[in-house]
Amino acid sequence: MALPATAPSGWVKKCGPALIASVFLLIFYWRGLNTWFYQDDFGWLHLGPAKGFVDFLAILFAPKAHGNIRPWSENLFFYGLHSLFGVNPLPFRIVVFATAIADTFLLAALTRRLTGSGLASGAAPILWLANACVAPALCWTSIYNETQYLVFVLLALLLFLEGRYGWQIVVFALGLGSLETAVMYPAIALLYAWLYDRAKLRRTVPLFAISAAYTLLHFLVAPTAKAGPYAIQIDSRIVHTLGTYVQMVLGPERLTHFHWLWPAWVTPAGTLLMAAAATVAIIAGGRAGIFGLGWFVLLLVPVIALPEHIEDYVLTGPAMGLAILLAGAIAARPRIGAVIAALYLAVSLPAAWDVEAWHYTRSRTSGDLVTSIVAYNREHPGKTLLITGMNTDQFDAGFADVPFELYGMHNVYLAPGAERNIHDGRGIANLYVVPAGKAAGAVVLDVSSGRAR
Repeated sequence: MALPATAPSGWVKKCGPALIASVFLLIFYWRGLNTWFYQDDFGWLHLGPAKGFVDFLAILFAPKAHGNIRPWSENLFFYGLHSLFGVNPLPFRIVVFATAIADTFLLAALTRRLTGSGLASGAAPILWLANACVAPALCWTSIYNETQYLVFVLLALLLFLEGRYGWQIVVFALGLGSLETAVMYPAIALLYAWLYDRAKLRRTVPLFAISAAYTLLHFLVAPTAKAGPYAIQIDSRIVHTLGTYVQMVLGPERLTHFHWLWPAWVTPAGTLLMAAAATVAIIAGGRAGIFGLGWFVLLLVPVIALPEHIEDYVLTGPAMGLAILLAGAIAARPRIGAVIAALYLAVSLPAAWDVEAWHYTRSRTSGDLVTSIVAYNREHPGKTLLITGMNTDQFDAGFADVPFELYGMHNVYLAPGAERNIHDGRGIANLYVVPAGKAAGAVVLDVSSGRAR
């Protein structure tokens, strides 16, 4: 006699979709756990050491590069893990992946609340992780802020939904120390209240006051740049910048970016097709579709006034809006939603794979270069090391940001003439050439094979 089937526990029903998405994250982005430090990572690793508690507070809260004040996602993240584990990327990568997993659980919970669908709650995190513009945040350690601030925004919104307004304010306020984009959270809460529960509209007023106070304080403590890629430009280029981000997040542009031999018409045709599919998803998803669209646009507001700083990783948060509206279509119109989601995944997954591969290769270029030079220095201490055979990728990924000082090495230079093989847009390679007085008796290391010999 067969025993009666046991109904799945409430925990499995609630967390199962997010667990599946987390497994997808680990399987698809496994190379992200093995990426090494490269480019801006080294700049953040140079934080500290603190000479005392006051100095530690300065490291944590003082404005850093480009006037950013991000105590949790940059300063504490890099200073703390570097102090504990040294120049070892694995602990950093584990924290990044743990944060992304937290994002998947929170996004699944939010989507279930928005749509009432377990299927949609499982689809949303996978659709988000599949986006090619999310891939950089899962590979490049220095943009950890892109995944961390979403934990604060998602958690604050879920607390808002549950009527736990005090804790919501605490979480939101902490989120402002992760990434400035979190300043848009009150508008997201307002959009939810308008669409789903208008009795909560008045509860958003204190949130806007906090955002306004933070924005004013930020501009006073860390004035914005007047020129360069981080200068705010409020002009007609805002429309073009927004259009560029829309094109990037839809997928075909990111895919053809790595397949430049494909016909030129593929990108605009594919983008138009995906835009049409997204529009159908918004209509089919009803309130969830509108909320997803609003999430996407609102989280882009802080960056569309930076026309000279258009980066794919900026879409890590806005891409959640696209995932929500697609999941909304799956919940409301399963057949239509499934077709649109399948089309989206067919484009996004190969693009995300290519982006991940690029970042992984970039990191290994840096890792091979740095670790081999450090190893030689440890075996032959006291020598001035002159590097020859370096290419542009090696210079940009693992040399320009002076990684060797992290190992206490101040004896690594480019050999005279080596700078001519490097085509860096900043034109700074010549600054790394050995001074005339330090070249005598130096050892020349060739790195043309990828490692020093």
